[in-house]
Amino acid sequence: MKRAKYIVLMAIVTILGFTQCSTVEQEDSHSATGIHQEEEEASSDYIVHLKPEQLKVMDIQIGAFTMMNLNTTVKTNGQLELPPQNKASLSAVIAGRVKNVMVMEGQEVRKGQVLAVMENPEAIDLQQEYLSLKSKLAFVESDFQRKEELYKDSIGSAKDYQRVKSEFESLKAEFEGVKAKLKLLNYSASQLDKGTISSTFNVISPIEGHVRLVEINIGKFVQPQQEMFEIVDNDHIHMDLMVYEKDIDKISVEQKVVFSISTHPEHVFYGRVFSVGKAFESELKAVKVHAEITSKPTGLLPGMYVDARIVTDSNEVQAVPTSAIIEEEGLSYIFVVNESESDDVHTAFSKIEINKGAIDMGFVEVVTAQPIPANPKVVINGAYYILAEMKKGEGGGHAH
Repeated sequence: MKRAKYIVLMAIVTILGFTQCSTVEQEDSHSATGIHQEEEEASSDYIVHLKPEQLKVMDIQIGAFTMMNLNTTVKTNGQLELPPQNKASLSAVIAGRVKNVMVMEGQEVRKGQVLAVMENPEAIDLQQEYLSLKSKLAFVESDFQRKEELYKDSIGSAKDYQRVKSEFESLKAEFEGVKAKLKLLNYSASQLDKGTISSTFNVISPIEGHVRLVEINIGKFVQPQQEMFEIVDNDHIHMDLMVYEKDIDKISVEQKVVFSISTHPEHVFYGRVFSVGKAFESELKAVKVHAEITSKPTGLLPGMYVDARIVTDSNEVQAVPTSAIIEEEGLSYIFVVNESESDDVHTAFSKIEINKGAIDMGFVEVVTAQPIPANPKVVINGAYYILAEMKKGEGGGHAH
């Protein structure tokens, strides 16, 4: 009897033990699940999903880190300029009335293209004089050649020979002078030789480029000294930078130049020093440094202001525009594309904490405060819109 009671007691203890273990395992399981869910929720608070139409409306621009030298540089500024041979100001050779204007400001033109058509009766007189002199010259040249042969054969007199020679050379010089004037007026010698006389003459472009300035209109009377057009060839545009006296000894040819312009403040472009001026600007206490542009943005125009840095040492860091950084509760963040969370419908963005380093030219050095994927796609514009979308989704997991 005692043995039976002992067996029953042991069975009850065993059952209670299994029950307690099961309870503990369930509690541990619930606890682990809760921690995992909290981690997922915490992680999801830093991810936002956006559709393509949202990216467009918010003007979200995605780029990459820019490698820049923000510490060992010489700060300078200046403007864009053109070499004299790539800029042309046109005026009429003789006075005349504008019959037609063939171009407008901003238009691209090629070398030799007609810009305007002018008319002046003096042009007719000049063409008639050309034809008359040409006819006389042919007669005098024939007479000169004949008398030259006679003189060589000791038949003709030296006096007649010298007289005809002088007349021929004088007439030839006069003819060449009129011919040169007509060439300045862009008349075709072949057409004139056929006897074709025109009451108009053309103003043509001496270089290829764009029309920067038009100062005439149809019917306007133009004097020879009056400027009519300005043509610029912006393919050869460069920077003229002013470097102050205290920094000039740091500058040398071939140094890299990093610059920005007002039309593209979110981007930096690059150039190269090709000449350091030898004249000292006493009023500014500076020397002019010339730099060619090696990476050309569109829309460069002479006279544009540039903010530039001449790199004196190669110590580049990864940087982003200031518009890429958001500040929240005293911390700095950027957004990068989360490839693993993105799909065909949404682009996922992760908020990543960073530390800010050197700041210059509208760019900030990024010092990592937490791991960042290699070669990340960084939001360089519209970061605060993404933050606003993220806050809409706080407490509910992913934001859409």
